[in-house]
Amino acid sequence: MAQGQSIKDVLCEAILLATGLAVFQNAFALSDRQLVNSRNSILSTATSLKYPQIAHRFEQDRGFAKHLTNYVTGRIGNMRGQVKEVVQKLVPSLYGIHQVPIEDGQHKRFVSDLLLRLNYIFPRAMVTDSTTACTSEPYLHPAIITVLHKFFFHGRKLLGRCFQDTFSSMVDSDNAKEIPQAMLALVSVAIFAALKEWEQGLNESTSCEFVSANFSEQYDLHIMFLGMRILKTDGSGKGKYHALMAHLYREAVGANVSDADLAGAAKLPNLDFNGMEE
Repeated sequence: MAQGQSIKDVLCEAILLATGLAVFQNAFALSDRQLVNSRNSILSTATSLKYPQIAHRFEQDRGFAKHLTNYVTGRIGNMRGQVKEVVQKLVPSLYGIHQVPIEDGQHKRFVSDLLLRLNYIFPRAMVTDSTTACTSEPYLHPAIITVLHKFFFHGRKLLGRCFQDTFSSMVDSDNAKEIPQAMLALVSVAIFAALKEWEQGLNESTSCEFVSANFSEQYDLHIMFLGMRILKTDGSGKGKYHALMAHLYREAVGANVSDADLAGAAKLPNLDFNGMEE
C-alpha cells in the first residue's frame, strides 16, 4: 500500500479515537493535554492498524510528528465547532427567542436571564416564562436533548454510534448507559455560546468562532455543577446522577425530535435536588 494512503488510514482512525477521548473525558482539554491525547491516538492507531513504519517515523521524525499531531488536534476543534453549528439553528425556536419583543430591551433581558447561573439547562412549562422553570430537571431542556440526538446519534457513523460500547453506568445496580459528563458539558457550552451571541445582538445568520479558550471556564462550571450539586462530593447523589444521565442517553439515542472550588459554586444555579427522580 502506498505510504500516503497508509497515513490517511492512520489519521482517519486517530481522529476518531481522539474525538472519542474528548467527548468521553474532556471536551475542553488544555492545549498541552490535547496534544498528548492526539499524539497517543496516532501511535495507538498506527500500531493497531499494523503500520510499524509510520509509528517508527512518528517517534523519530519530530517534524512529521508535529504535523500529524497538529492536524488531529485541529479536527477536535472542528468537532466542537460543528456542535455549535447544530446548536445555532435550534436555539431561537427551542428557547422561544423570537417570541420575545425586541422593544425596550426585552429581547436582551430575556436572553441574559437564560444565561444567568445556567438557567438555560432547565426546561420550562412556558418557554418564555422563567417562573415556570423545572429546577428538578437539570439538563432536560429540549435543546440539550435535541443537540445530543442530532449531533451524536442521528446516523450510523456519528460518534455516539461509533462508541456505543464505550457508554457505561456508574452504578452496579443498573447497567443503563449514561451520557458522559464531557459530552453533556460540550453541548451545554455550545448552547451558552449561541445564546451569548443573541445577547450581544447577533442572530442565527451570524456567528462568532467557537474558540475553546474562550469557553473553558463555562465548561468547568458545568463539570462542577454535575459533580458538586448532583453527584455530590461524597457520592450521595449517585442514584440521581445516574437516573439523569441514563435518561439523557435514552432520549438522545431514541429521541423523536424536531428540526472546581467552593468559590466558583456561587455561580451555580439553584437546584431542586430533592425533587429529582432516582
